[in-house]
Amino acid sequence: MSSTANRSRYFLDIEPELRNKVKALAALKGKTMKDWLTEAIIAKLEDEIDASEGLASLADTEGTMSLKAYLESRQGEPELTE
Repeated sequence: MSSTANRSRYFLDIEPELRNKVKALAALKGKTMKDWLTEAIIAKLEDEIDASEGLASLADTEGTMSLKAYLESRQGEPELTE
């Protein structure tokens, strides 16, 4: 069974100038355009996932307190001076 049996092909129309830049940069890194683009796509996906997880964690309020509750808890404590 061929290793490409589980893969999809995607045809991308890009401007020749951009194609040449990608091809040149990939060559400088000792990679094929396919390898370089695959790595770039994976990096972008990881960034998007990290951003989504970060936003989700901002919405998580478990273990937090309101500003009002925090300020009330601080009343009576001596202020720090430099």
